[in-house]
Amino acid sequence: MVNPRREIRGRHPLTAAALSALLPGFGHFGYNNRRAYALIITSVGAVVAVLAYLSTRSVSSMLIWSVSPSRLRLVIVGAVVLLLLRIAVAADVYMTVSRMRLFKDQGALRLWSVVRVVVLFAIVLVPHLVVIRYASAQLHLLSRVFTAAETQAATPSPVATVTVPADAGVAPEPPPAPDPTPPTSTSVPRTWDGAERLTIALLGGDGGFDRVGVRTDTIIVVSIDVDTGAAATFNVPRNWRHLTFPDNSPAASRWPDGYPEIANEIYGLGQRIPEAFPEVEDPAGHAIKSALAELTGLPIQYYVLTDMQGLVKAIDLFGGVDIHVTESINDRIRPITEGGPPIDIVVEPGEHHFDGLTALGYVRSRRTSSDYHRMTRQRCVVEALINQNSPLEIVLKYPALTGIVSAHVHTDIPFDRLDELLDLGLSVDTSRIVTVNFIPPEFPRGSAPVAKVRAAVTQALRGTAEEANATLADSCQAPQ
Repeated sequence: MVNPRREIRGRHPLTAAALSALLPGFGHFGYNNRRAYALIITSVGAVVAVLAYLSTRSVSSMLIWSVSPSRLRLVIVGAVVLLLLRIAVAADVYMTVSRMRLFKDQGALRLWSVVRVVVLFAIVLVPHLVVIRYASAQLHLLSRVFTAAETQAATPSPVATVTVPADAGVAPEPPPAPDPTPPTSTSVPRTWDGAERLTIALLGGDGGFDRVGVRTDTIIVVSIDVDTGAAATFNVPRNWRHLTFPDNSPAASRWPDGYPEIANEIYGLGQRIPEAFPEVEDPAGHAIKSALAELTGLPIQYYVLTDMQGLVKAIDLFGGVDIHVTESINDRIRPITEGGPPIDIVVEPGEHHFDGLTALGYVRSRRTSSDYHRMTRQRCVVEALINQNSPLEIVLKYPALTGIVSAHVHTDIPFDRLDELLDLGLSVDTSRIVTVNFIPPEFPRGSAPVAKVRAAVTQALRGTAEEANATLADSCQAPQ
């Protein structure tokens, strides 16, 4: 029989409920010890089992789960079910303690008891809400951005049809000597649908309220060796003219000498004249992929396009970006939103902290410099944004970041290839990426020098562009 005095002095039912919600069974002690032990053993065992399972998973496996809608939905359902179970346990102990009439006045609660109960229930509720919020944000991102149902790679004309001119400045490569050592491994090299490399065009568009169509002022080709993870990036000038299209394509028949306008209009060309790029889901994307494939000699599987407002919002989300400026700039950029202010950018060489609009003005200005300088500034700002934010900062702001990406990024990467793409991305050594800018004096202005570009691409992919890579990297850094 329970001592009446002890009953009256026992903990309040809400306190017991909060304790059992915090750790199922904890609030039951003193009232139903058998149930308390069973609940604690079950909950602790479940936590240990989950942690043990997760500890055996690789980082790549965990990240790949993040692009699986079925697993994300399972996480949401699991978080809801677990929350309901904890509430049910809390309700059970509340009813148990209440029935024992532990308090003369069940409505009397001291202020400290109220605070304690609220805090405990907040501790219980918040983790579930966070998990649900992050998983929901990821699902929203996947459903909004990766909508391509069918994607067609752009295949260039055979490289063998392109000869290296005498003034290309690239020494011809001798044929490799045969390796007398027999292979010791029978493993099959990884490929991407049979291709040795995965190549993606990264585009920065300037579409806006006062413009028709989209011009891709930033054009970067990223190519990854699928088997080794070795990567190279190629920055293509927006103002090169006469980019050609693969042989025997409708676009090549229509513009046999290449498209006469500058490169940044080719994406819009696909929007305006989709019949030149038939039998594809995304004529605009396929247009720019085709031109870049023919230029570089690399099959290009996908593209990713982001607009100006997306860059501004991403930089502001992370509190701005620190940039080492190497040249004086004094320019005014027109507004990017209707009714918005123009962007005045006045900076001198040195260290600067830019907000989103100022950073956009910095990368877009070309009044006192050239498109080639702007290409380098664009790369430096993107690199700084990535390098200056820790993984923890990205995680904390990830739900807001997914909203920005969903609204301002378009791609033809199909949803069902995301896990493979993520797995490949994890194999890339970002400290060893070869970077090449197609800028004067090595590369001329005017018409795109296809043969020279293809020769430079081949050279870079063979790992012989370290000096160019180091020079470009130094331009982003403050002098030591």
